[in-house]
Amino acid sequence: MKMKLTDNFSLKEMTQSQTALKNNIDNEPNAEQIENLKQLCLTILQPIREDFQLPIKITSGFRSPELCEIIGSKSTSQHCANECAAADFEIPGVDNKKVFKHIIENLPYDQIILEYYDESDINSGWIHVSWSPNPRGQALIKDKEGYKTWQ
Repeated sequence: MKMKLTDNFSLKEMTQSQTALKNNIDNEPNAEQIENLKQLCLTILQPIREDFQLPIKITSGFRSPELCEIIGSKSTSQHCANECAAADFEIPGVDNKKVFKHIIENLPYDQIILEYYDESDINSGWIHVSWSPNPRGQALIKDKEGYKTWQ
């Protein structure tokens, strides 16, 4: 049975990984992590879906420690940590910077990163957003040179 986290988001899309499938990695979150993914969807992703009235493409959600290791991410990543939940996503055809600013102005995010965005291509890069019960409201931009604080 497909577990729905919200009207438009399922547990499957928040945990799917081609790398995990290819390497036979168990990428199943525990009960606490599932609840945190649900909170991410309820508090941030579902409101974005409703505000823009367009589907959201999740490119990376939950990652098990083994999956983090194999893709070169840290096990302390918010995609993996118990107390947080994170997703990388985009809304095809919508300027990622516009979505990024919308989240900053309207939603209670923990951390948001506009990654590898090019001003000349609205479809470039992606958005990383995380939820935490105690949100920091940290906004960053990441490019080839590293992370910068959003003004």
